[in-house]
Amino acid sequence: MKQLIVLMGISGSGKSTVGQALSKSLHLPYLDADDFHSKANIMQMSSGTPLTDEDRWPWLASIVEHILNAHRSEFILACSALKQSYRDYLSQRLAITWVFLNISGEEAKRRLSERKPHFMQASLIDSQLEILEAPAKAITVNAENEIGLIISQIESHLKKDLDESHQN
Repeated sequence: MKQLIVLMGISGSGKSTVGQALSKSLHLPYLDADDFHSKANIMQMSSGTPLTDEDRWPWLASIVEHILNAHRSEFILACSALKQSYRDYLSQRLAITWVFLNISGEEAKRRLSERKPHFMQASLIDSQLEILEAPAKAITVNAENEIGLIISQIESHLKKDLDESHQN
């Protein structure tokens, strides 16, 4: 079964930054779920209109199919995965360790305002916070910490989980 570490959270939480750093640290390939959005989804978000569940299901399906058809068996994936139903869908065919990058809406908006041009509008943060269902089973880190601390906290949790699985 394909193994994934999924960095999830709202836009501006640092999924891409943390994902790229964790990918280098763990020597695992990095994927960004944003790369799997359809042109229609990107246009919709660029105009400031939130995606609906109907918009997201084909996007999630394309991520799963890409990973299942890949020659590699392990990945780091940056993916918002805001609802439990999205996480359940991704977990049906993939073994996932969830990492929740928790951040305040104010900090996420500040970060997005400083980001180079991107299709995700800061105005959509509120809609993301409205639909966010914080995961019950995830490594949760404060995404407002500096990147080195975030990476060390994630790696510490991953090592602990690996040690516990070897003891059972």
